[in-house]
Amino acid sequence: MSAASPDPLAVCEAAARAGGRVLGDWLGRFSATQKGPRDLVTEADFASQREIRRLVLEAFPTHGFVGEEADAAAGQPPAGSVGHGGAGTRWIVDPLDGTTNYVHGFPAYCTSIALADGDDLLVAAIHDPLRDECFTARRGGGAFLNGRPIESPRVVAAVEAVAAVSFPPRVDADAPAVGDFLAVLPHVHAVRRTGSTALNLAYLACGRLHAFWARRIACWDVAAGILIAREAGAAIGPFAVAEGPIPLDDPAFVAASTPELLAEIRGLLRGGRAS
Repeated sequence: MSAASPDPLAVCEAAARAGGRVLGDWLGRFSATQKGPRDLVTEADFASQREIRRLVLEAFPTHGFVGEEADAAAGQPPAGSVGHGGAGTRWIVDPLDGTTNYVHGFPAYCTSIALADGDDLLVAAIHDPLRDECFTARRGGGAFLNGRPIESPRVVAAVEAVAAVSFPPRVDADAPAVGDFLAVLPHVHAVRRTGSTALNLAYLACGRLHAFWARRIACWDVAAGILIAREAGAAIGPFAVAEGPIPLDDPAFVAASTPELLAEIRGLLRGGRAS
C-alpha cells in the first residue's frame, strides 16, 4: 500500500513559515548588495529560498520551481520566467517580498509561495513572520488567516477605498507608474505603498486594503496574493481591458474588493498618462 501524497497546501504553508523563520534568524547579521538600480538582495533572500525549495521539492520532487533569486542570479527577466522548470506544475516563490523594508528595519515583508499548473493557481501561502500571520488559500476552498476564514469587504466606491500600489525599484518622474498613482490619488480615501506586493494582496483579502493595481510586475510577487485575494472574494481583472485572463508570465491587473470598485479604479487608470 503506497503512502498518501502530501497535501500541497500544508506543504505550502509549512514552507512559507520555514522561510519566515530563516528571515528572522538572519536579522541583524546580513549584508545587502544591489542586483539592479535600487534593487537589493541579501543573504537572507537566498537562505530563505534554499529552505523553501528544499521543503517543497522533498514533498513533490517532480514539480518545477521558480524562485526570484535563482532566476535573477541567472540573469532571467521577470517576464516569461514563470516557464522555468517546465510548463506544468511548479512552485512560484518570493523568499523575501519587501527586501528593502527588511534591510532598513521597516516592518513590512513576507515570504510568498504559490503552486501553479500553467496559469491555474492551485494553493498559496503568504507568511508575515513579524506578526506571525499566515494567509493561505486553496483553489475553490476559500481564503484563511491563521486558519480563520477571511473575506474581502464590500467596498464599492473609490471615495471609500484605501488603495495600494507597487512601484518598480527605479521610477522616473514621467514613468507610467507615477501617472497611474496621480490618476487615482484624488479619487480615493487614501493610497498606500507598503513596499510588499504580496502583503498588499493579502491585506486586500482580509479587508485592510480595498484596491491594488500592477502595470508590470514579476510572477513571484503576485502569484500567491492573486489566489488568496480571489478566494477571499475580491474581484481581479486585466489592467488594460475589461475581461480576460491574467497570464502569470506577464501579470498586469487590477484587484478590488468588489467588481464595482474594480471598474471604477480601472476607469481612473485609463484616464492617467499614456504608457
